[in-house]
Amino acid sequence: MAIELQTISSAEIKPIFCFDASTTQSFGTAHEDAHTYFDFPIQSFSMPYNSSALEVAPNLSGHYGQVEKQGINRRDLNTWTFDVSFFGTVNAILANCLWAFGDGASACVLTPAIGIGNGVAGDMQMVHGASSKNHATVNFINGGTDATAEDLVVRGAMVQSMTIKEDVGSNSGQLTCDTTFWTAYPPVESADSIAADTVDSGNAVKSIFDLASAVITLGAQELVPLSWEITISRSLERNGSQDFSSFLPFSVAQTGAWEVTGSLTVKADDNTYDLVAQLTGASTGIALTIAESSGFTISCPDVMIDNASLDQGGSFLTHTIPFRAFGASTTATIISITIA
Repeated sequence: MAIELQTISSAEIKPIFCFDASTTQSFGTAHEDAHTYFDFPIQSFSMPYNSSALEVAPNLSGHYGQVEKQGINRRDLNTWTFDVSFFGTVNAILANCLWAFGDGASACVLTPAIGIGNGVAGDMQMVHGASSKNHATVNFINGGTDATAEDLVVRGAMVQSMTIKEDVGSNSGQLTCDTTFWTAYPPVESADSIAADTVDSGNAVKSIFDLASAVITLGAQELVPLSWEITISRSLERNGSQDFSSFLPFSVAQTGAWEVTGSLTVKADDNTYDLVAQLTGASTGIALTIAESSGFTISCPDVMIDNASLDQGGSFLTHTIPFRAFGASTTATIISITIA
């Protein structure tokens, strides 16, 4: 046996994502080559690896060493997460909304009635093998470690959390979407032939410098932003294991409510003073609108402020305004994202 001369360059690894809102696929099965795969513009990414935690049983009384039978890898409990930072193009945002809450067509709307994200009201689980559009297959081209199984394929990936944001002092003001993917299916290294069908270069990245009138509207007051961010998140868990050979889950469940939270950093002025009742804690919802002239609008009709602050550390006073978005009723909009 000799040392393997193969070296895998990190710069050669490219993730491609199946985003095909017109096609369903069995949950837990990788999308096919015939489905549309996107080469999205991304800033950074991490990769999952098929490994399992080791569980160790209690030591034998009267013995001073551990024996092999005490250890077992709990593959029946496995879940994997990985992070991707997307630039905010039209297709990247639509894809993330589809993988998160099952709506990949603008305007993408999240309400309290949506369950795990397959667009069916009240459905809080995804069963293995069920047909759905809202799970992603991610192929990390050149992400495998074998000389012939050169790709790493992740199936059944769902968005656990996505943060969309813009900042005048970061990335030239460009919109980014930082996403945490979650799956209960092990990554597979394989000689995969799937390639990107679409290089997502036709749509420009949205920018904070495209804000209509250079303002954000909160409670009917026009505020001048330095940055903003909104996070859409939920908790996911795997339900058991079908057997102890394939270790496939029975299903995946959403075990908590959607949470939509965010923060604005804006110039402090007379308009922010007119929101003093909400900033100091009025326990009443007000509307938030972020609208760009380029066809990008976020609407949260009912937000409540969560411990705002005043900052004098820069050249002028600013407010940091954390908030949480609610639905006015069990069927009302929590957040709507229009992008074109």
